[in-house]
Order: sequence, then C-alpha cells, then structure tokens
Amino acid sequence: MELVSTPPEAAVAPTASGRLVRYGVDDAVVRQGHVTQAQFNIALRKKSALVELGHNVHVYDLLVRDRFLSRERAAELLGRSEAADLEGSRALLPVGLCERYLVAPVAVESGSLALLSARPLTEREKAAIVRACVVPVAGLRITAADRAEVRQVLRRMSKQSAGVDSLLEEMRSRDVTGSLLSSVVEAILTEALRARASDIHLDSCADPDSWISYRIDGQLQQRHQLPERVMTAIFTRLKTETGMDASDARRAQDGRMSIEFNGRHIDFRVASQPLAQGETIALRVLDPESLPGIDSLFPADPAMIERLRAVASVHGKTGGLLLFSGPTGSGKTTTLYAVSQSFPRDRINVVTVEDPVEYTLPFARQIQINQLLDQRTTDVERSILRQDPDVIVFGEIRDGDSARAALKFTESGHLVLATIHATSALQTFERFVSFFEDSAKREALFILAHSLRLLFSQRLAQRLCSCARPAGPEDAEGIRTTLDGTGIDLPEGTPLRLRTGCIRCDHTGIFGRVLAFEALAMSSDEAARMDLVALLEESQGNFGRITTLAGVHFQQRLTSLADLLAAGEIDPLGARRVLGL
Repeated sequence: MELVSTPPEAAVAPTASGRLVRYGVDDAVVRQGHVTQAQFNIALRKKSALVELGHNVHVYDLLVRDRFLSRERAAELLGRSEAADLEGSRALLPVGLCERYLVAPVAVESGSLALLSARPLTEREKAAIVRACVVPVAGLRITAADRAEVRQVLRRMSKQSAGVDSLLEEMRSRDVTGSLLSSVVEAILTEALRARASDIHLDSCADPDSWISYRIDGQLQQRHQLPERVMTAIFTRLKTETGMDASDARRAQDGRMSIEFNGRHIDFRVASQPLAQGETIALRVLDPESLPGIDSLFPADPAMIERLRAVASVHGKTGGLLLFSGPTGSGKTTTLYAVSQSFPRDRINVVTVEDPVEYTLPFARQIQINQLLDQRTTDVERSILRQDPDVIVFGEIRDGDSARAALKFTESGHLVLATIHATSALQTFERFVSFFEDSAKREALFILAHSLRLLFSQRLAQRLCSCARPAGPEDAEGIRTTLDGTGIDLPEGTPLRLRTGCIRCDHTGIFGRVLAFEALAMSSDEAARMDLVALLEESQGNFGRITTLAGVHFQQRLTSLADLLAAGEIDPLGARRVLGL
C-alpha cells in the first residue's frame, strides 16, 4: 500500500450507536459525492485499527484499496501532481543519493516531494535532493522516520532499479545462485509493470529461440533473448515460487505469485504449457487498482455510463441479467469487475462465482468454483442462495449447468452479471441458448426474455496517447482511404486526432486501450417484454428482429467507433483494426 505523507487526520470516536464522529477530518471525498458517508466511516475504522498496529496510512488509500474510490480521484483530491502519476513507475530519487542522506521518497504532492528522513538535513542537502528529483518540485515535505524504516524502502528501491539486462548478463557470465534468480524474476516482473504489460510470455526453446515477451496495449513485444540454460533456470525458479512441480515439463500447470510494486502488492496468474519445441510460461498481471471505473470505460458515451450507474445503484433483490460478451482477450472480465466494484458493496451482498478468482474485490463474497466441483448443480445453487446474495457475479457461463444456474438466480429475484464467449450482441442470444437441450430451449428463452436487462459485446481499440496531434487538411486523403469500406459515418468536419509518439508511449502513439462496443438494452416495460417473448417463441433463431422491437435500445459497434473517433480517443487506423479490416 502506498504511504502518503499528509497532515494527521483528526480523532475518530464511535458513539453509542456505533456511528463515527469526526473532528476536523477532511471529508471532501464525501461532500463531493465520490463515496458515501458509510464507506468513509469504514475507512476511518480501518485506519484506527491500523494505527493501533503501528501503521500510518491515509484514509484515502484505504478507500482505494477497498475499491470505493479510484486512485486517480484520490490523487486529484490530495493535490498530487500529474507528473508524479506519469513518473510513478520510476524511482523519484537516485538510490545512491538516498543511501548517502538516509532519505526515502514517498510521493509528489502539490508540487512538493514528500520524504522520509532518518536524520536532520542541511539546507545544502535539501537543495541537492530537490535538484535530483526526476519530477520538477518546488520543495520538500519531510517526515521523520527511523533508520530501519528508511532502509527497508531503500532495499525495495534497489531491487526495482536493477535492470533486467544487467542481471541477465550476470547470469550468462557466472554461476547461477538462488538469490540471483530471485532478483532476475522480480526484475522481469517489475519491468513488465513499468511498461504497462498485461501479460508476460517466457519461451524456453533450443538456442537461439528463448525469449521474454510483453503484451503491451494488445501487441506482443519481444524484449529479451536468452540462452536456453538461463531460461531453464528462470523456469525452475518461477515454478518453485508459484507452487508448481519444477521437475515436470510435460504437462500444463497453474500457479499464482505476487510482488510488491510502488508500495502495493500485484498478483500474477501463472500458467505453464509444454510445446513441441520446449515449454512456455504465461503470466497474467492482476492489479486490482488498475481496474477502470465506469466513467473511464466509456469516455465517449455518457448514456452508457448512466445506464450502468442505474444498474449499479441496486438496493436489494431487483432481479435481472446482464451479459458481457466478446472474444478471448477482449477485456470481458475487466469490464465485469469494473461494473461489480461500482455496487455499494458495504450495503448489499455481492457474491462472485469464478474459476479461478481473478481479482480480490473487498466486501464481496468470492467463491472459487473448484471448491464446489463435487456437488451437483442443484447443490451449488442451493449453497449460494443460502449466502443471502443480492447480486451474483459469474466469472463465465461456459456450459449448460452455469447457464441454467444463471436463469434460476434471476427467477428468484437476484441481479446476475456474467461473461460469455460471443462475437456480437445478437450472437450472444444464440450462444446462450445453445447450452440448452432442444426440449429446454423454449423455457430458457421465456425466462431470458423476462429477465434480460443488458447485452454488451466488446472489443478493445488502441487508445491514442496524449501526444496525438490534430489532423490537418493534408491528412484528409489518408483518412478517407483508411475509413473507406468500414461503414463508419462521420459528420463533415469532425475533428480527428492522429498518433505521433513520445517518451510516455515509447514512441508508439498508443497509451492504453478503450472499449469499442455494441449494446442491446431492454426496457422494463411489461408490454415490451411480452413482445420479446412472442418473437422468441415464434422463431428461436431469428434474433436479428429483436432490434426492431419497441422498448429495445440497440447501439451498433460502428456508432461506438464513430463516437470514439470524434472524441479523439482513437484514430482511423485503430478503428479499422477493431473491425478486422
């Protein structure tokens, strides 16, 4: 967890009713409507408990950890500089200087560098620290700390500053030790996080085909080529640390690990797989704090934001089904969690059923499905209902059992969210119904017609970096050529932006990804529901006519792409790639 040096918060005293009374606490986060009073009080209680254990943590950091508040919003409220956010993956001060002065940087806040110091600093030393900071700062905010605390931070900084290339070169030139292997693995993971990688791929093959690759903004990048013996040693270490059998390279295995990065713990889901030419290991980065909020998911579609906010404002058992579809790697799980964390989890019971659990969601009850493998489907349904859920989140509907369970839960008045593999919103109907035998399809369609609230089909488009430039008259011909045949209709004179490149985006012009979606939303009007029931009963395969019904709102992917282009989030080339052209 990130340590933030801020003025101490006021005392917190529980009343007889259990309500917290605050004296002078800066509760702007409540006054501005970012969190509720109840959520803020929960964070204050946690802070009080941590203080008793000797840990000084800002209340906003606890709100971020519990996913009631985004880190970006917390940084904005605390007045931290944008430059600090951009540089957050790098050390703010050289490690050597920190060791010489016995100081440790914490964060940049309101133009000042927050610093832990184990001894008094002279004016000359302060000036040297300000000059050495990688982010321009006007001064220092110094907090006294003991030497052990400072040295612990410096040890972490030293590990993170060790480059992968230098460590790999060291492995090539001398005997491999356990400590060196541990440093190499941590350096690889840290480098990937700094590069904003979503996945890390390691291939152990005969020389010279052993590579370490990172997936950044959807594209694989080969970063490091290693001798096979070095990669074999890394594989052994990774398997050992993740609980796999390091001696077995002939079967697929799964594991999990975590490291500390920038003051918080980042999890990795690890999977090994034998290859015809050797073996591969894939690591999926699972950083809960990187999960976007609803607002950032739909930067060009405020109507969709309001629709999902209305869903997330549920206050009990309202019933309904939301399906999120898309191909593998399209971010379905990320969207599912983004919506799930928007529920008031301190007031309603959110239960997730996953295989495996991807992200930890505080104040939700998360069930690992393999814990229930020996039970029949009816037993699984009964055991979950006994947990008194309001909202049930399925990691994925992948078979008839999970599809039937989802419908059963909606029938009993629960709001159900789930992902499913399908390439379009309308194909989601076909895919869902395909899980049922012919004799059960009519009943499934009837329940689906009455319970469905939203079908959401998504793909990921490459998001333009802030360095993108406005398109000029000289770009008009190239833009027309790129958009030709896509079907995207842009009004004349729509201002567009084009990728360029800078240090921030590694000169690619791309920084992150954004959703290009199509959605089908159903009205709660009973007459509209009965029209849908009649249509589905008439023809179980003619799902295309659903978009013509009154009470059905259907947004095409082309509309979403046009909105993203007009908002400057993507460029014409990115739009074309989403459509597979």
